[in-house]
Amino acid sequence: MKRSLRSVCMVVAIALGAVFHGVLGECNAYLPYGVGAMLFITFMGVHVEEMKPRWLHFWILAAIPLLALAYWLVARASGFPVLAESLFYCAAAPIAVASPVIVQLLRGNVEFSTTAMLLSHASFALTMPLLLPLLLEAPDLTYAELAVLVAKQLGAVLLLPSLLAFAVRWMYPPSRAWASKLADVSLGLWCVNLAVISAWGTQHLMESGVGLQALVPLGLGALAVCAVGFVVGYRMGYPSLKRECSQALGQKNTILVLYIAAQSYSHPLAYVGPVFYIFFHNFANSVQIFLASREKKR
Repeated sequence: MKRSLRSVCMVVAIALGAVFHGVLGECNAYLPYGVGAMLFITFMGVHVEEMKPRWLHFWILAAIPLLALAYWLVARASGFPVLAESLFYCAAAPIAVASPVIVQLLRGNVEFSTTAMLLSHASFALTMPLLLPLLLEAPDLTYAELAVLVAKQLGAVLLLPSLLAFAVRWMYPPSRAWASKLADVSLGLWCVNLAVISAWGTQHLMESGVGLQALVPLGLGALAVCAVGFVVGYRMGYPSLKRECSQALGQKNTILVLYIAAQSYSHPLAYVGPVFYIFFHNFANSVQIFLASREKKR
């Protein structure tokens, strides 16, 4: 039921953002707080003491940026710089915070998925300030200036919420239960964030004057990245952790990369790929859950 509700809310949020882009597009300053609050709720329920990193986790952490760079290089070498940036965002995103929930529905190893999710966010925060200035075209900023800017923005939405969550848990241990109690609040924040990003993107699309034909390669590229991520992850974790690794490389924290793609140093069209990715990885999750349910009945 929650999965269905989340999918419906996702479509409604994107549609509302597109329709009311004039009003919601001006709320861009809200995004760091909205994304940070959503991640704060997630971190409140994390049990760090139960994390047990394996070598396979580090292979996953290496595969995420390597695949992202490979997509960027291929698209860039083919003469499609906007597509290259969009595909990079799709593939470089850390593992979605909902991934352990999906793995639980698939009757997989939740501990493995939770560890992978947390490590991927830490890796994303450390590597993106170093990588993005090398890949983006921001003539008004030097490498150091852009690196510091990205680091500040990621610190605001990733580092501060995690530190605050662990501080609250340390001072008041029963607060660990807040994450499950605030699940609906987190869903609401997710929808508001998505609506604002959709409004921002729609506004920039209208200002750029591009046609629908320019969006097709971005959508197809996001579909390819999604499919490859799930398949490569499945093969990487075969045979005992195939579902867990498939989720790790396929299901992404799209809200976080959409926040980055909404910044002034990103191309106005680069956010389109991650928007398409939202639909694709949710569809893939639905298929996986359906197959797991059918297998359980058998």
